[in-house]
Amino acid sequence: MAPEHRPFTLRPFRGLRFAPETVGDLGTVISPPYDVLDADTVRDLEAANRRNIVRLILSRNFERPYVAVRTRLHNWREKGYLRVDDDAALYLYEYTVDGTTVRGLIGIAGLREESERVILPHEDVMPGPVEDRTVLMRTTVTNLEPILLVHEGTSRLRGLIADAAGAAPPQADFTALDGSRHRLWALTDPAMLAAIAHELSTTQALIADGHHRYAAYLRLQGELRDPLAPPDTSPWDYGLAMLVDQADHPLQVGPIHRSVGALTLSDVQHVSADRGEEFRRLPDREAAFGALAAPAEDLDFASFVISDGRTWAVLHTPRTSPVDAAVLHEALLPAWGAAEEQVGYHHSLDQALHTTARSPGIVVAVHPPSVADVMATAARGVRMPRKSTSFAPKPRMGVVMRDLHDA
Repeated sequence: MAPEHRPFTLRPFRGLRFAPETVGDLGTVISPPYDVLDADTVRDLEAANRRNIVRLILSRNFERPYVAVRTRLHNWREKGYLRVDDDAALYLYEYTVDGTTVRGLIGIAGLREESERVILPHEDVMPGPVEDRTVLMRTTVTNLEPILLVHEGTSRLRGLIADAAGAAPPQADFTALDGSRHRLWALTDPAMLAAIAHELSTTQALIADGHHRYAAYLRLQGELRDPLAPPDTSPWDYGLAMLVDQADHPLQVGPIHRSVGALTLSDVQHVSADRGEEFRRLPDREAAFGALAAPAEDLDFASFVISDGRTWAVLHTPRTSPVDAAVLHEALLPAWGAAEEQVGYHHSLDQALHTTARSPGIVVAVHPPSVADVMATAARGVRMPRKSTSFAPKPRMGVVMRDLHDA
C-alpha cells in the first residue's frame, strides 16, 4: 500500500536531448503528442528530418511492437543524434503557439496513487492506449513523452522561474515547422533547485494531458520496481512530466469530438422522439451552431450539433451531468445502442467529419468543460469520460526525454 501524505515531487534528471550539431535544426525533430498526429503531419515531419521524434513515438513494426523503435533509439544515441546531459537538471521549457506563451518545468514526478490526492486524474482511460504506451516504455526503458500537469503555484515559485529565465540565455532556442517558438533552460544550481522543491512540496497537480501515459507509469512501477526498494528510490517510481502554473500561464480546454460508426441521423431522430427530446434538422453547419448558441445558458439541458457529413441537426436533451461528454456517454450513446467500438475521438470537427466520407456514421460536436469545472471535478475524485478535454497549446515532444538507465 502506498504511504499516505507523500508530498508532490518534481526531481532533476539527466535529460536525453537531440544534438543540433548532428541532427541540424532542432525545430525539425520535435512533434505534437502522438495522439493528435494525423497522417499528413507525420509525412511532413519525416520529410523535414529523418530523425524526427515521430519515428520513436509511433511504431511501424506491428509484428514485434516497438522493437524497431528500441533499435532506432540505440542507433541514434550511438551516432550522436541524441545525447544525455552531464548534470541532472530541472528544465525550464517555454513555448509560444499562435501568440500564446506557456512556461513550465520538466522533471521526473514522483508517482502517486489517486487516493493520495497529490496527482489528480480527471478522465477515464482506455485499455488499448495504456497497453500501447506501457509496451513502448517497457521495450525502450525510456520516457519519450512527458505528461502535462497543471497546478497553481506560489508567488515565490513564479519569482524563481522568472529569475531563472532572466539569469542566462537558453540552452536551446528554435522555431518549429509550424511556426511555434521553443526555448529551454537547464536549471542546475543546487540552491535554486532546493528552493523550487520547497515551493512544490504542497502542490496538488492535475493531469491535463497524458492520462494513458500516467496509467502506464503506474503499471510499470508495479511490474518492474524492486519490491524491496524503499519508496521513491526506484527509477520506476518516477515519470517524465511538465508542470505548468495555470495561474501564471493558463492553458485553454478545447473540445474532443466523437464519431459514431454505423449510426444515422434518422436513427438518432427516432430515438429522440421516443425519449421526448428536441431534435431539429438544419440547412447547414453555420445554422446548426447558431441554433446551438441560443439555449447555451439553459442549465437544465445539454445541446449537441450532430451531422452525417451532409445534413446537420441540433439535439437538446435533459442534462444528467455538468459535463457534456458525460451526458453523451452516460445517457445518449446507450440510448442509441452505440457500443464503445463504434466511437472515435477527434481533436477537430473536420477530422471527425472525414470519417463519414469513408464509412456511414455520424459526428457529435462536444462542448468542452471549463478549466474550473475540470479542476473541481478532479478535486471531488470524480472522473469524466475518456477524452473529455484537450488542454492547449500542448508542449512538443522531443524537447527533453528521459532514459531510465541514467537514473
